[in-house]
Amino acid sequence: MPASLTIAQQLAAKQREISVAEFFERNRQILGFDNLQRALLTTVKEAADNVLDACEESGILPELTVEIAKEGEDRYRVSVSDNGPGILRKEIPNVFARLLYGSRFHSHRQARGQQGIGISAAVLYSNLTTNRPARITSKVEEEEVAHVLDLFLDTQKNQPRVVRDEVEIWDRPHGTRIELSLKARYVRARQSPLEYLRGTAIVNPHARIVLVEPDGTRLTFERASSEPPPPARETLPHPYGLELGELAHLLKASRRSTLTEFLTKDLQGVSLRAAKEALLGARLSGSAKPASVEGEPLEKLLTSLQSVTLIAPSADGLSPIGAMLIKRGLRNVLGELRPEFFAPPVSRPPRVRGGFPFMVEIGLVYGGGLPADQPMQILRFANRVPLLFQQGACAITNAIASMDWRRYGLDQKGGSGVPVGPALVLVHVASTKVPFTSEAKEAVAEDPELDREITLALQASARHLRTHLTRMSRRDFASEKFAIIQRILPRLAEKTSHLLGKPVPDLTPVITRIMDVVNVETSLVKEPGALRLPVEVTNYTPRPRVLELFLEIAPEMFGAAAFDPAPDGTDPALGRAWWTLPKLAPNGRTRLTVTLPKEADIEANDLDWFVAGVDEARLLGADPLPGDWEVRLPRTIVEAAEAAAADAAAGSAKEEGEVDYDAAEASEGVRDED
Repeated sequence: MPASLTIAQQLAAKQREISVAEFFERNRQILGFDNLQRALLTTVKEAADNVLDACEESGILPELTVEIAKEGEDRYRVSVSDNGPGILRKEIPNVFARLLYGSRFHSHRQARGQQGIGISAAVLYSNLTTNRPARITSKVEEEEVAHVLDLFLDTQKNQPRVVRDEVEIWDRPHGTRIELSLKARYVRARQSPLEYLRGTAIVNPHARIVLVEPDGTRLTFERASSEPPPPARETLPHPYGLELGELAHLLKASRRSTLTEFLTKDLQGVSLRAAKEALLGARLSGSAKPASVEGEPLEKLLTSLQSVTLIAPSADGLSPIGAMLIKRGLRNVLGELRPEFFAPPVSRPPRVRGGFPFMVEIGLVYGGGLPADQPMQILRFANRVPLLFQQGACAITNAIASMDWRRYGLDQKGGSGVPVGPALVLVHVASTKVPFTSEAKEAVAEDPELDREITLALQASARHLRTHLTRMSRRDFASEKFAIIQRILPRLAEKTSHLLGKPVPDLTPVITRIMDVVNVETSLVKEPGALRLPVEVTNYTPRPRVLELFLEIAPEMFGAAAFDPAPDGTDPALGRAWWTLPKLAPNGRTRLTVTLPKEADIEANDLDWFVAGVDEARLLGADPLPGDWEVRLPRTIVEAAEAAAADAAAGSAKEEGEVDYDAAEASEGVRDED
């Protein structure tokens, strides 16, 4: 009879390897499947991210369609289709039903998905909650038919199990569709598939995105750019920020014959001069084998590498949105809110943390339909992916809350916390390895280098906001002064002339000397069968002006409008018309008329007028031409605008200088070294 097992032997007999799929099956909240509403959003998110990555790698303008249909109580069927390059038949099971399987984990370049977990986790959740297979349809351009597979994810083995494998004719040259049934809940709220796709459209303006909601509502975000972004290129690790273990792994895995060759060819930013200097500081021979460096020499090599001057990290591995597309994306999606101010987007130079490059981009808008009595809206993005959950635990939110926005014109109790006002800020972190707080990739972790870059970018954008609010305050003051002068001066002139027995003088030169503005005044005249809106432009400045006047109205109203004189150009699709006005001398004025049908529901102030060639502070009754209209102005307009800017600079130099509120940041250890 065998001797009884000891407690240690009994415990050892119970030990076995845990499949990664088993682990995530029991800990699905780590991946973002912790409640029904969030599970649906995570499924859409992972599928959409895969589509955008695949299309960008292939140079294809993405066309993404998401359809969500209700199948029963808390059960939905999600279908996501695209026009991407498609997936080879042999790869379909592993891509969709095997965790930690992917092509981007070991690459040093920016990508939305890197761990090979996301879409497989959605399939796992679908299998688990409905016991129904995921259906994958995929077609590559080289083949005439599409492959259709129904599959499960075997959690015991972390392997796909195919239960159907057929081919069918698909009416598209290439693409992929995934269909999943899952336990979920659809809510049209801030954290919903709609808001996720809206945010995706902002930072991916080259994509066309369609969402079909469970009630049949079809929402389309048309692309605002016809060119795909330049793909991020593979880059090498940079020595700045490398950990000791990472360097040891790189040395062991290197196939270079000498240490000098390893430093100059397997690492980024190390020139031959820098390599020799680093080896000299570490007292190592350049002809040594890379794998032979370990222990104390390894530590000395890392210390020496990080102390020498190296070439700055390359941004080739990053794919930033860019200033133009940030503004274009915001304007395309937020168009119905009609913000009054788009701050020039800010892109910080690339930096490095943990051996991986990153950069921060900021977009900020103000006014219009944004609520004035609510906290600033924060749009967080990482590698062009919206972050909708865990806002309070995110480094982006903390950086915004730690700034004193009172210095830039927004309300903020105590100088900390998210400010209140009609403002929206977009923060995008691009990196070859974003430091997320969890595998669900819902918030960016705190990091000193990252926090510093976000803060500096926010300060730069907020300074533009402060300048705008200062100008708006001056314009409001000028408008009030102008109204008072126009109301009082004529009465004074009339009474004085009556007392002196002389004719009433022309007050225009007096108003010009006092005001120094260009005034655009619109009135409304109701006539039988039509609404006539005369517009009068007066140059109350001491110098001649060449102006370009722009009008924007609703496109559906534009076709019924008549203009006198005829515009020099029109864009009916956008509801825009423009005129190059004759040169206006000081006190000069010109008129034009817009006529609309009598049934048009419009007031005089409903016409949006924009003027090029005048500084914002010297413009009443209109706004300066938005920079994102991309209008090529005549040379005369450009010269007039440059002259106006020079005048404004000369005038502001004579005024008292503003207090530089950002100077206090230096005492807090935040200083822009660029």
